[in-house]
Amino acid sequence: MVFENVNLLDISGPVQAFHSASGPETMVKTSIQEKEKIRNSTEVPPHALPLYTHRFLSLDGKSITTSCGMVVLPHGKITDLTPHSDLLIPGGIGVDQLLENETLLKLLREFHTGNKDRRLISICSGALILAASGVLDGREATTHWSREQMAKERFPNVNWKLNTIYTKSDQIYTSAGVSTGIDLAMAIIEEDHGISNSLDVAQELVVYLRRNGGQKQFSDLLEAQKRLEPKLLQLVDKISTDLCRNWTLSELSKEANMTPRTLDRRFNQTLGASPVQFVELTRLNQARILLAKGVSMKQVANLCGFGDLQKMRRSFLRNLGITTTEYLQHFGPC
Repeated sequence: MVFENVNLLDISGPVQAFHSASGPETMVKTSIQEKEKIRNSTEVPPHALPLYTHRFLSLDGKSITTSCGMVVLPHGKITDLTPHSDLLIPGGIGVDQLLENETLLKLLREFHTGNKDRRLISICSGALILAASGVLDGREATTHWSREQMAKERFPNVNWKLNTIYTKSDQIYTSAGVSTGIDLAMAIIEEDHGISNSLDVAQELVVYLRRNGGQKQFSDLLEAQKRLEPKLLQLVDKISTDLCRNWTLSELSKEANMTPRTLDRRFNQTLGASPVQFVELTRLNQARILLAKGVSMKQVANLCGFGDLQKMRRSFLRNLGITTTEYLQHFGPC
């Protein structure tokens, strides 16, 4: 679905991922002779069919202008939705104008109840439209972090998981927004066609690391840079450049020239994590990067300051909900 003031990347990111899953011209491994035969035949071999096709539908079938000014000419009206199609709802500032559109909300409710095999997918603040229709009641969902207060106050019956980048509840999928729409699209591609296909898409789109749904909307280091006072930022810099140091609370306090209690309070107030937890998350983020590059688990554990492999494994389970082996299966080098 497209609408006035939609976020262009919420559309183009996942759509391009789905398109890339089919390969260039949807016939990557088809020879020139086969392509010519296909064009002249009424029967198309299965390997030449695209894995995904798209239609863009607006409320009234008329062109819309995205928030960045690009004009999109849709294929038809939202009521033209064909049976057995999935429906993707992007986000953007135009979402607010649709939350009271009873025609659209009724259509979404009927879409969800009419065919349980069809997926409802929201990107970014598009989840608010799903919430307004009632289909997210009692379900886990996420949306862009900037909509947290509105989401929780206006739709309290939704189990908001705003510290994750995407969620799945039966056939309803939500993503945190913007670039995470690509992560969700690749997860769906993997669900439909296997991990090899989804990793090919990641390589095609030059996505450095395909993230799983349990990961945060933004990194701990980015949060620290945005929120911490300059004195504590110096401490964060020292942590990130010397992960192998024995960063106990006492050592951290000494480095910051604060009492342990004061340091703990300031970290928790600004980041929602203790200094020691922050050290662990920083080590974990570095470990993920190194594992994705193909560095051995034993080397990663040493380089990132975990001390031993067992401690690193426990950290992965505690913070990501997966083992290091499972992480490598999903995000390791091909």
